[in-house]
Amino acid sequence: MKIDHFDVVLSKDSDQHYIGGDNVQGKIEVNVSEKVQISRLSVRLHGQTQTSWRNKNSDVVYESKELVLSEYADLTRELFLHCDDDFFLSEGFHTIAFQIPLPLDVISSIERENHGWVRYTCTAVLDIPENGASEIVAEKNFQVYSLLNLDAPHFRQSATSREQVEVVGCCCRRPRGNVSVQMTIAETGLLPGETTQITLIIENDMKRGKKHKESHECVLLSLCQQLDFRSQNRYELHLFDRKALTIAVESHGTCKATPGKGPETKFVNFKVPEDLPPTSIKANGLITCSYFFKLDMDHFDVIVPVVIGTVKTPGLL
Repeated sequence: MKIDHFDVVLSKDSDQHYIGGDNVQGKIEVNVSEKVQISRLSVRLHGQTQTSWRNKNSDVVYESKELVLSEYADLTRELFLHCDDDFFLSEGFHTIAFQIPLPLDVISSIERENHGWVRYTCTAVLDIPENGASEIVAEKNFQVYSLLNLDAPHFRQSATSREQVEVVGCCCRRPRGNVSVQMTIAETGLLPGETTQITLIIENDMKRGKKHKESHECVLLSLCQQLDFRSQNRYELHLFDRKALTIAVESHGTCKATPGKGPETKFVNFKVPEDLPPTSIKANGLITCSYFFKLDMDHFDVIVPVVIGTVKTPGLL
């Protein structure tokens, strides 16, 4: 083999991600043990979404695929700088740099077993005219997050949700009292790694039972990620199926209100986990991602939707 090494190397490691609008930068490495004639060198960025599963109730298979990225760059002219007049690539080690811009509205990488995925691949192809026009291929997978700028004023506003429930005894069905909760998020637009303040106003006017003990019972405050998947019937293309997957990506405990003591205000400094994919910018895709804070009370939940972005720049209020 006249070429004993051919590889594509990206500027970012596989566990790092590009953001919509970024340039995917890298280099092609070619090591030639004996000079060889070449005809073309190209690089392509390819992205695809796929959802697939078997419906447990109907036993029908659902499967959908969608091409979400196809960007191409011809590096033949750059490679010819390493060739002689007859387009023979000389012996030795050669590197050819490249960069390809990503669209601003690119979809974020997602990988969920038994549900679906969004994957991206960078493929380099070297065409060699000898021996029946053969080609050498090298591939690297890479991750992408969509660009979601939180500069809009409504992302810097707070959001509040209120819930109240009347708790009823099990035996005689008499009301034991009311529990009410108000949850306020300082900003509806957040970045991964950012800390936001959450204000809880909890009032519990339930009557204490005879066996009630003074204790610091906790409730769970969670940032939840919801992934929605849509897929097409394999045989009846007008039929679609949907799945939803909710994951608590971070949770904090806080004490409940003491019965009979009136409204109690609690402040929670909640740090958003690093490296979360942003909220989906397209609402009708095969896979969409959204987020909400949930306070898990005994008899009800309090939910406040939020948006996870990728950048936040100072804006005018």
